[in-house]
Amino acid sequence: MKNLISNSRFALILLIAAVVSFTSCEKEALDTFPTEAHIQAININGTSCVALLAGQHIDAGNICATISGTDLCITYSTTGDWTLNETHLWAGKNLADMPQNKKGNPKIGLFPYNSGDISGSTSYQVCMPLSDLGIVDDGTCNETVYVAAHAVVQSTDASGNTSTETAWGEGDNFVDQGSWATYFTLNLTCDANNGSVGSCETAFAYSANAATCFIGADFDGDGNDDGINRWGWSNGPFAPGVYTMDIYAGAGQCDLTKGTLTGTLTVDYDGSTARVTYTTNAPFTMDETHLYVGTDPLATDNGEYTVAPGQYGNINDLDDANYDAFTISNLSGDIYVVAHAVVCSAQ
Repeated sequence: MKNLISNSRFALILLIAAVVSFTSCEKEALDTFPTEAHIQAININGTSCVALLAGQHIDAGNICATISGTDLCITYSTTGDWTLNETHLWAGKNLADMPQNKKGNPKIGLFPYNSGDISGSTSYQVCMPLSDLGIVDDGTCNETVYVAAHAVVQSTDASGNTSTETAWGEGDNFVDQGSWATYFTLNLTCDANNGSVGSCETAFAYSANAATCFIGADFDGDGNDDGINRWGWSNGPFAPGVYTMDIYAGAGQCDLTKGTLTGTLTVDYDGSTARVTYTTNAPFTMDETHLYVGTDPLATDNGEYTVAPGQYGNINDLDDANYDAFTISNLSGDIYVVAHAVVCSAQ
């Protein structure tokens, strides 16, 4: 009996030790991004810009792709007297996944990224998480991404006459006959994971008491989901005062349990000027920051709410920075803050 009790006590000690060891490892893992969530040093190999062709043959601008942290960003830009009325965008690893009819023609109304009415705009950007496209770097990735980028563009001549045309990013035709709709491809490569290459993630500031996730929100107050499918938070409204928020990286779907706490954002607002500072905790640094501060919950692009960081109005390109700051003037009343960063960590 004595031996049985002794053995039981020993087993209990081993169990407690295992739990303590597991907890210790779990805390240590938070010092870098979760390995399975990493998208590391992904690059576009080769052509990243194509012409925006209106009416099949008219050069109305271009469409360019960039990698921003863990996002693939597609930017429409017009040239001359051409402007954008609306855009529709799909991207994926398999053309068969694109919304299409039985003949293979794209059904743009079902594309996942639709701008709505942006009449008069000369530029429009869409950013999508690479993980949503099924691209997660394991150190050896080599992926082809198909992009179907549609737009309605408008031109006005010197006499005031307007011309409206369908436009597509220049590339290959979806079908041999009928529609001239086209798609283009991007070739993505990843740097080898040798244990020292930095990994980067999209990050947003989160206020525990005043954050609203982009996804599922009704920012325009019309009683309907705004249809935003990118994660991140609008924080506020804030009266004059000093506020501190957490900066979370990789928190897909606004799920904090998926994210990593990488630093803090401080907002010092006196009623007319807001001093906003980003600070990261070691070993995290920042490569980019994008900040919106205003009386609306989100930035706007041609009168429409947008969550694209490139439209926030305050942008800094950094190089492994631990600190960044913005001073926003000419404010009044309660304000909202959307703070984005590309946060990196060496493995």
